Amino acid sequence: MSDISICLPDDLLIYINQKAQNPNSLIESLLQQWRKQQENEALAAACQLIDELNLGWDEEWQTQAITDWEASG
Repeated sequence: MSDISICLPDDLLIYINQKAQNPNSLIESLLQQWRKQQENEALAAACQLIDELNLGWDEEWQTQAITDWEASG
């Protein structure tokens, strides 16, 4: 795993250090959640585009895609 450095305003850094036992884990977790949200938003946009193009997903495939999406998150 690679290391990165980020800069935070002093007040935010103080808050994080006061509230979290392991600030590094908290920041890592927040970044993972943000990445997952970005992926979900991209998937939703792609699904909307497919719906707009009326490419004719069959109901079984669409149901499976929804089930997979819900299970992921």
